[in-house]
Parts: sequence; structure tokens; C-alpha cells
Amino acid sequence: MGRLSAHGIKQVLTPILASLPTEPAWKTRQESIRLLGTMAHCAPKQLAACLPQIVPRLVEAASDPHPKVKESAKLAMEDVTTVIRNPEVSRLSPMLLAALADPANKTKAALEALLECEFMHSIDAPSLALLVPILARALRDRGADLKRKSSAITGNMVSMVSEAKFLLPYLTQLLPGLKDCLVDPIPDVRATASKALGSLVGGVGEIDVLQELVPWLMITLCQESSPVERSGAAQGLAEICCALGDARLADVLKQTLP
Repeated sequence: MGRLSAHGIKQVLTPILASLPTEPAWKTRQESIRLLGTMAHCAPKQLAACLPQIVPRLVEAASDPHPKVKESAKLAMEDVTTVIRNPEVSRLSPMLLAALADPANKTKAALEALLECEFMHSIDAPSLALLVPILARALRDRGADLKRKSSAITGNMVSMVSEAKFLLPYLTQLLPGLKDCLVDPIPDVRATASKALGSLVGGVGEIDVLQELVPWLMITLCQESSPVERSGAAQGLAEICCALGDARLADVLKQTLP
């Protein structure tokens, strides 16, 4: 696996990922899961590209009706944890795996452990593959506490990622939840989400799906809708403009003020 090129990874991954959800034979599903697990040992560059696609499938397989497929998914996830280079995330990996396997009951403990952990090393691509699914689910939770904690961790995580480009494949998972939190009825949730969005845009830049963020905030701010939504949009816009600098702030003000 370590010798596969990015094109080779794509050629192997695409048919497996496409067929796995609808594959009727449990043995075929089991072998597909095993193969996905071995991809954790790709070269670092290829690993960063393939993990965002692999881990969600492994999480789905963890709830497969066949026990042997479930076990293979668990072992494959453990394979992913073996290539984590961040010591803090590696130490927390059993708790993170538990949150992926049982999100309803284990997510809170995982978030609290992450908040209490003092990170001394940068976060690598395999670490993100474990962290982002947990954070994305917590952002969509009904409870304000989980949404606030997940937003705070997301904002902090941006500054600790070894390369900002590692975050790009995960933006579509994180952004919808952060936007929902930004218009949440709870002020603390809105404030934390706005800071997370500011950190995200400041770290990655206005690229990919983040290009649509400022226009969405400006539309929400100017709408005669809920004052809660306008308040959240104003907070988010302020944090993003602060992260992007004076030139972007002047541009936004020119568009929003009469």
C-alpha cells in the first residue's frame, strides 16, 4: 500500500466505496473493510487523501448487522489509530473509537477529554480522520452543551493542524453544523461557533465551500427574520473579518452599509 500513487489509491478506493453500502454478501463486505483498513499504511501524502473517504465507511460498517463485519470494522479503525503521529490523540484513541462506535452515549466523554487535554504537538491527517466525524455529529446534536464544546474544539483544532490543506476534505462535514450553531437560540453556542468559523477561515482562507460563507452571512444579517439569526450572522461576520484583515473588513462594510 505504501507504494500506491494517488491515482492508484483512487482506482482501488472508488469501486470499494461505491459498492460497500449495497453489497449483499457479508464476506465481501468483510474483505472490503479489511482492505480499507490496510490503506491506513499508505504513504503520508496518499494517506491524507484517502482517510476522509475511508473512515466514514468504517463508521457505517461498525453498525453492520453481521457481527464479523462489525469486528472487521473495529479492527480497521484500530489500524487507522496505529498511524496517528500526534501523541495526545493517540493516547485518547480508545475513547475516540468508542465515540465513533456509540455516538449517542460516548460523544460527551470524548469531547470533554479533548477539551481537558493539553496539546503539545501538531495534529496530523490520521488524527483529523478520527476527530472530525465526532465533532461534526456533536455540532448537529440537540443539546447546547455538545454543540458548544464541539465548536470550541473545532476552532482550537485549526491552529494545531500541521498543514491547513489537511482540513479541506472535511469542510463539507464541519461547515453545515457550524452554520446551524451560528443561528442557535443559545447565545453561548452562537458565540463559540462564530469564533470557530473565524479560526477556520483564518487558517484555511476563503477557498472551496468557505467562499460561500461571507455572502451567506451578509444575506442573513440583512434579512428581516429572527433577531437571533441576525445576531449570529453579525458575530460570525465580525470574527471572519477579524481573521482576514482590514482589507476584507473594508470590502464587507462597503457591501453591508448604505
